Amino acid sequence: MTNLIIGGAGFVGLNLVEAGLRRADKVIAFDRSPLPETAAQSFALLPGELCIVQGDVTNQDDILRVIKDNKVAHVFHGAAVTAGQKREEEEPELVLSVNTIGLINTLKASKVAGTVKRIINVSSGSAYGDGGFGDTGWTGRLDEYKTVDDPITLYAISKYASERIARRLGKVMALDVCNVRLSAIFGPWEYDTGLRDTLSAPMQASLLALSGSAAILSRKESRDWTYSRDVAEALFALMDNKSLSYDLYNITSGSPWSVQDWCDCLAKTFPNFSYRFAGDNDEPNVDLFGERDRLTMSSEKLIQDTGYVLSDNVEKMYEDFEKWIQESRNFWE
Repeated sequence: MTNLIIGGAGFVGLNLVEAGLRRADKVIAFDRSPLPETAAQSFALLPGELCIVQGDVTNQDDILRVIKDNKVAHVFHGAAVTAGQKREEEEPELVLSVNTIGLINTLKASKVAGTVKRIINVSSGSAYGDGGFGDTGWTGRLDEYKTVDDPITLYAISKYASERIARRLGKVMALDVCNVRLSAIFGPWEYDTGLRDTLSAPMQASLLALSGSAAILSRKESRDWTYSRDVAEALFALMDNKSLSYDLYNITSGSPWSVQDWCDCLAKTFPNFSYRFAGDNDEPNVDLFGERDRLTMSSEKLIQDTGYVLSDNVEKMYEDFEKWIQESRNFWE
């Protein structure tokens, strides 16, 4: 079947394209930007068929055309503006247009085309908002249906809204729509797309290691950091399951660990790299996304329906990441 990746040139999108091609599927990468050259060269070696289509997610006709022309059966909607506070202030219209209207365009185009069997809306654990930190009274692992959500930032609000939009319009339009909330994602193909304001903390540390600089951490945080290639496999596992029990799933490693653990791995590969915790005269150069650690997301429903368990082994993740760096080192250049 043909898989359409909307936002195919973005971080998660590139991992989905790669995973689909590894399966020898036909994959259409739809994005306003072209695929990075290093990624395109790497993907050309994989067995699947890749079609690259440049288009605008805020233009419904662009999406409808690619679905109809290719008789698309599976749609992963991953186009998003991952906004920081500065962009919230300066471009709130862009954030909401891409993150909500873009999804509506995908749903309407899928309905009109009539070939789409399932749409997966790629949302974010940020949709839990302050509820993810226990501020609404929740103390266990974050549950897709039991935890009380309290999104605060514009990005979190837009992702939460996208889930509700997908649920409502999926019902109204008789579409098979599934939402997923991604945990803190890092790994291969992560880069500054111009619409992603802050790279993950492990990737920030990795870039410092590549440049031979020291990483300065403000504290030892603990988050369920989740490897991007595992995320893509989990998304395909959900797409493959013909009878899902839920319409919202967490995708997470399910185990918290620290960027310090990642720095320990980096130091074995890059002898000129070091890290330390900030002292009185130090300014941290790795953004740990605030001074609080979000509660760990539960992967119970994902495992129940797909049997897929994402890796929580930091050293195994790094082994794959190190190989990817060797093969694609010029990706960031």
